[in-house]
Amino acid sequence: MNKPQDNKIIRPKKVLLLSVSTGEGHNSAARAIAEVLRQRNIECEIVDSVEFKGKKSHSFIADGYSWIIRHTPILFGLAYVLGAAYDNMRLPSPIKSYHQSYAEKIFKYIQEGGFDCVICTHLFSMHTATAIRDKYMPDLPCYGVITDYTAIPFYRGSKLDAYFVPDDRTRGMLVKKGIPYDSVILSGIPVSPKYAAAVDRAQARELLGISQDKKVVVISAGGAGCGKIRQLCKSLGRSIDDDTSVYVFVGKNKKLKSSIDKSLGNDKRFNALDFTPDINLYVKAADVAMTKPGGLSSTEFAISGTPLILLKAIPGCETCNQRYFVRRGMATYCKTNRQAIRHTLHILYKENAAEQRSANADERAVNPNAAMDIVDFVMDK
Repeated sequence: MNKPQDNKIIRPKKVLLLSVSTGEGHNSAARAIAEVLRQRNIECEIVDSVEFKGKKSHSFIADGYSWIIRHTPILFGLAYVLGAAYDNMRLPSPIKSYHQSYAEKIFKYIQEGGFDCVICTHLFSMHTATAIRDKYMPDLPCYGVITDYTAIPFYRGSKLDAYFVPDDRTRGMLVKKGIPYDSVILSGIPVSPKYAAAVDRAQARELLGISQDKKVVVISAGGAGCGKIRQLCKSLGRSIDDDTSVYVFVGKNKKLKSSIDKSLGNDKRFNALDFTPDINLYVKAADVAMTKPGGLSSTEFAISGTPLILLKAIPGCETCNQRYFVRRGMATYCKTNRQAIRHTLHILYKENAAEQRSANADERAVNPNAAMDIVDFVMDK
């Protein structure tokens, strides 16, 4: 990755990572970059930029997003389509003006904290950072990280030093929105280095205390814990044998965990788990993994090398993510639970099925070192 020629050479000493809690992907990307920064003894901090607007605004955006994708995902898809149409008409962006309204508060936070660089992992914070540069700190290095395999509406009008994207298609989409070509950097989506760590299935199982003889399935409901996961587990339970263990990660959805525990609590094959920093080991330990096609979670699972099944996509970004991985042979997409179970059983119990899937995958489609490459770029090493 080459830096644009007209950029000043600045090596930040303290980095502020601005995320937004609409799902966990943006936060996970920020944590991945922070992990690399701290490994290099560079001070950093992660904050949710919308919190500076106020608790009510933050709750409305974060909780509202979670409610919509859990209960009425079609509304999210409709909003995405309408937003794209509005953006294409080049009308003033309501997103931009709203999230620039609290730029002064973050500017003061930057000053008081001694931060000399900002990395944004959400469109909202990118607009806020643009306002900070326009009104208060024109020389503040600011960068944006795209966490899906597409560019959502309303990037037009943001002006940062560089935007890190996963693929050429997304790069082209940003350029069409007015972002200079040389400012759009092909990096991949940043995930924690632990997903690319040299840990094989046997080692992961030993670390987790899982029998080497069992078949293992991992199901992730994403950060918001959405999808018909309880029904999937009940149907899967009628199809797998007694030597198969299923680990279900429910994200922040306590209701989902309670529902699974109530329905399957007496079935020792199923384990419903809250967030754990060791989810990478569970994915490594699995014979097959299922997740919704979030940009970050799909990348994490794909890097792990475990046969991947993508569950029904939320219309919008996830549709693009799903197509990206399926076209590159890195995942199978299943619209229904019945399809997901059929493919899972095929991988679990048909000889060499997993190996055949791995052989067809284009490993170049994801960059396991994206977080390190982004930090290298920002630090100009």
